[in-house]
Amino acid sequence: MTLIELLGVLAFAFTGIIEARKKGMDLIGVYGVSMMTAFGGGTIRDLLIGHYPLFWIAHSNYVLILLGFAIVAALIKAEFYENPHVNQAFEVLDALGLGLFATVGASIAQQNGCDFYISVLLGVVTGVFGGILRDTICNEIPNVFKRNELYATCAFLGSTVLLGGLQLGVDVLHATLVGIAVTVLLRLVSVKYRIKLPF
Repeated sequence: MTLIELLGVLAFAFTGIIEARKKGMDLIGVYGVSMMTAFGGGTIRDLLIGHYPLFWIAHSNYVLILLGFAIVAALIKAEFYENPHVNQAFEVLDALGLGLFATVGASIAQQNGCDFYISVLLGVVTGVFGGILRDTICNEIPNVFKRNELYATCAFLGSTVLLGGLQLGVDVLHATLVGIAVTVLLRLVSVKYRIKLPF
């Protein structure tokens, strides 16, 4: 779970870096947005369930890793981030971060005594809240609030698959991997084919 959490941190941090550089932010802005994107959802989850220390404080190396990435990103010209390939990478990383964090969030909530549905909801919170902060700081309407391609729905289904698998006796690793795959693939397919909720 620690490895999956780290991958989620990196995936979401990169989306924050890309969005901040597209907006022309300097090193401080890039670092701040990457931190809020990477740590926002997990922080809210930990506060809600009373899980201390907060996950990024317990793993302070995450903060240093993001500082290194932010410094490198700030040295690259902002025009680079307007490249269509970078935009495609943004969508993939965002979907990956969503899947990684939703499943980790649901698993941690369950381990801390939350029931099935609350654990699913906390998985969604963990998956989407960092992106909400990123988009808000970058003066964009957050994806989850737009009548757009599926987003929170993907995190909800991925978290449900993970917890359902655990209840059926599937081992943690396989249940987690399937939950991540469901979230990521559903998100990417919904973006590609512009799948939206009917209401």
